[in-house]
This record gives sequence, C-alpha cells and structure tokens, in this order.
Amino acid sequence: MPQTIHVIYENGVLKPLGKVDIPEHRTLEILVLEDDLPLSLIGRVAEQGGSYDFLHHAAEDIYSADDGEAV
Repeated sequence: MPQTIHVIYENGVLKPLGKVDIPEHRTLEILVLEDDLPLSLIGRVAEQGGSYDFLHHAAEDIYSADDGEAV
C-alpha cells in the first residue's frame, strides 16, 4: 500500500522526519514533488483557461481612476 513519508535531504542522505515502519534493506521508489508551481506557469494556465476573460466585459469594470487612495 502506498504511503507518504516526509524526509529531509542532508549531506547526500534522505532522512525521515518521523518513525518509519519499513523492513531494513527494503528497496523503495521515491517521487520528488515540487512545493509550488512557478507563478509564471500559474498565470499562463489561468490566462489560457479563460480565468481572465471577464476583464474584457465593460459591465465588469466597476472602478474608475478616481476610486481608492494613491499608493
């Protein structure tokens, strides 16, 4: 059964962050996941998926240059 084991990589060795119930000398396969997607990829996917299409509709433009405070 698959399980998730949180580890830290230090000095060329993967060290579990908690107790691991695995027999000694067992061969494992490790899948390394990135923490976050790059912001450029998130923006590109949102744009291609139509997430920003509402910006092209005049009815959605509810703010004017006079709204808010100068930053």
